[in-house]
Amino acid sequence: MRATEFDAWFLDLDGVVYIGPELLPGVQETLARWRRAGKLVRFLTNDPRPTREELATRLRSLGVEADASEIVTCGWATGRLLPTIGVQRVFVVGSSGLAEELQRAGLTVVQDGSLPDAVVVGADERLSFLDVVRGAVLVQRGARFIATNNDPSYPLPIGTVPATGAVVCAIRLATGRRPLVVGKPEPLMFRLARETLPAGATALVIGDRMESDILGAHRAGFPAILVASSAFAMPRPGDPRRPDAVVRSLADLFERPPDLPVRVPSTDQWPERVVAGVVLLLVDETRGTLALLPSDGGWQLPWTSLEPLETLEGAAWRLVHHLLQGSAAHLEWVGAVSDTEAVLLRGADGELVHVVGSCFRAAVHQSADTDRVRWHALDSLVEVLPGERVTWIMRRLAPHQ
Repeated sequence: MRATEFDAWFLDLDGVVYIGPELLPGVQETLARWRRAGKLVRFLTNDPRPTREELATRLRSLGVEADASEIVTCGWATGRLLPTIGVQRVFVVGSSGLAEELQRAGLTVVQDGSLPDAVVVGADERLSFLDVVRGAVLVQRGARFIATNNDPSYPLPIGTVPATGAVVCAIRLATGRRPLVVGKPEPLMFRLARETLPAGATALVIGDRMESDILGAHRAGFPAILVASSAFAMPRPGDPRRPDAVVRSLADLFERPPDLPVRVPSTDQWPERVVAGVVLLLVDETRGTLALLPSDGGWQLPWTSLEPLETLEGAAWRLVHHLLQGSAAHLEWVGAVSDTEAVLLRGADGELVHVVGSCFRAAVHQSADTDRVRWHALDSLVEVLPGERVTWIMRRLAPHQ
């Protein structure tokens, strides 16, 4: 299906429609031609600062037809989401426009120092360090940590500058808490945009960031085109950040419309980071039970990331001592099951991590539950772990049964 055959285009703004105050070449003519063909436009932006009305006014001042109902911002999406997860009172680390969008959604924005249900983080040129400090303190006191998006930067004519992700990172480092992220590449904004289309309408996503626009589109089930004016490193085939096509500008979509595949929503989880580490298969002396850790409402294998100058085997021993509270005398060390592993696991705060390293196995003579681990019979692992993970575990234990 060619790009010009879709019913709607979902367009990112920064880097696709404009950069700072400047409309990009060919945008006005291309979008006017698209609308004359009876097609639909939706603007999706991770900029949490303006209201939808302010963005529509800005686009019209640049010569681009736009209505507030055609715009999905991460701030507006946050306002749609929070009441559904029990949040009513919020402290805003961000702009007055973000606060206004949240208030329109029925949320109460507090400034009196009382503990809100959540701290909502955006970005704003007038943001002060004290605002960040207050947000961090409230998160430490128990408020939920909500990020409108996690983009580290955005483009301006003067260069690339810090964005919401930089503020989010500051609060995360200060609190040790991981936020709930609303904006792209999470699927919510794409789903909200889809809800504004007629039933059965087809849509194409056009963006300039592989980590947010392209990845988010593919997770939500949309084909995606990358706008790139210079050379870049293309992700490997199969990577959901890999665009279905690349163009230099919106005008290219009419001049040389690329052919795009049909997409379905992806069920694959996407890790927040990749770490070097070890995964531990800790069994009892009968080889009949396996130690697992509680994780995100379920169970998973123990793992740890490498510390500076630490070997893989040293990290594995450190993990064993930590899990068994120092009872290393009861261990029978076996060693590495395979040279290299790559496993998706949860961190202590629920962060999804791609752990790359070695898988080690150790046997302990006493398999009593501790504060850190619970022992599970191997023949009942299918009741607590996904089937593919059980197969992975049994394959690595088999040589030593």
